Amino acid sequence: MTHDTAKDPRLLVAKLACDELQRITREKTSARPALHRGHVAELAAAIESAIMILMYTYQEPDALAASEPARELQAHAAELQVALAPVLAAKDTPALLSARLRWCLRTLTGLGRRLGSSGATLASGVDLVAVEVRNVTRTGPLWLIRVSDGDQAFRVVTNLPGIRPGDVLAVAFLPPREVGGEASEAMFLGAGRRPEPTGSILAEESVDAREAASILHDELGRR
Repeated sequence: MTHDTAKDPRLLVAKLACDELQRITREKTSARPALHRGHVAELAAAIESAIMILMYTYQEPDALAASEPARELQAHAAELQVALAPVLAAKDTPALLSARLRWCLRTLTGLGRRLGSSGATLASGVDLVAVEVRNVTRTGPLWLIRVSDGDQAFRVVTNLPGIRPGDVLAVAFLPPREVGGEASEAMFLGAGRRPEPTGSILAEESVDAREAASILHDELGRR
């Protein structure tokens, strides 16, 4: 049976990231340091074009990953990473804006690798990663957890109790949202400690990612 690329969860989530990036370039806000909207919008349009071609080629995932549109997408995503570097490095970039841009970049630059996963659910469209807890702060009824994937630090707002510094846990990098005044960039996939090294990409089958898949399904439905 031919792979139905129009419904491939990796491509659907990549399209969601592309839509989010285009939404950011259209937003009217003065808090946009060093973001060259025209250039970023052009790159987003080029990436969207490549995604749409991939969605209607009806090739198997391995063939998709090696295809010309996939290579073009990865090249444009690399350009995007360079274009957004000054924004992400600026200290006055709003936390939620930075989180949204980082999610778009992570989702788009990692698409080729994700095409090698099982693609069982929408959770295969985002990175499932083993992260190390750096610190834990109580904020009202929730906890603000700072985690690291070995390269970068991220914020996770959660109601999951019992998390301690040094724990290695699984997270899904979902579209960021503001929770209790803080930008939350990921969701813990349970409180079970992971044996993998920090930064390891986790197979969808090795975690319970059903809630993450449900959240992505809702995001796609809204957009």
